[in-house]
Parts: sequence; C-alpha cells; structure tokens
Amino acid sequence: MKNATTQTQVNKLVKSYLDAQDDVLTSMHALGLDTPELQRPYLIVAVCEYTGASYSESATGKLMLNSKDKNYEWAKTRLRDVQLALRGEKRVNKSSGKTDPVDALIAKFEALTPAQRRAFLKAVV
Repeated sequence: MKNATTQTQVNKLVKSYLDAQDDVLTSMHALGLDTPELQRPYLIVAVCEYTGASYSESATGKLMLNSKDKNYEWAKTRLRDVQLALRGEKRVNKSSGKTDPVDALIAKFEALTPAQRRAFLKAVV
C-alpha cells in the first residue's frame, strides 16, 4: 500500500460511489420505478444518450436497442451493468464451460485407487 493519504482518497471515492448508488436507487423508487420492467425503457433511453447508440420501438410499444447500431454492444453492456447495479448485483464473466485440463487430470488421478496411483506413478517416473 502506498500511504495513508492514498488510502484516505480511495475511501472517499468508494464512499461517494456507494452513496451515489444509494441515491439512484432511492430516486428510482421515488419516481415509481420499483421494478426492472418499469425501469428498462427509461434506462434504454438514458444509456443510448450516454453511448450514442440508437433504440427503436417495437410494434407492441416496447423499447429496444438497435442491434445494427455501431455502439450497440457498448450500450447493451452498459444497460446490463446499470440494471445489475440497481438489483445490487454485478456482472460475472462466464467461462466457456471448459474445465482446466490440469484440474481435470488431477481429478482423474484423485479418483484412482492407491494401487492404481502407484502403478501410474511407476509407469510415468
């Protein structure tokens, strides 16, 4: 850690971030936007304004991001981040579902009986 001054500054930044998040939640509820379904159209407009992306209205009146827009992916990510933050969650990058090959080998080795382990180690070493 650098020093106490840096820590103090980081503490202030974190406090202001968390306070701002609480203020946003309180303000959304005060506006009557208590559910993700009610918040979504407003968030789409706000995120599009922020990212420069565009949105359109479906035949049923539902707002959606324009997937052909050059800023679509950025807007989609920011929209998801805001929606998750409003729910008190954060984005988790999902793995490809593949297990680490080393972990897979270790698991297979641990599944062997002691006699099979000795035979394997004798053959390898």
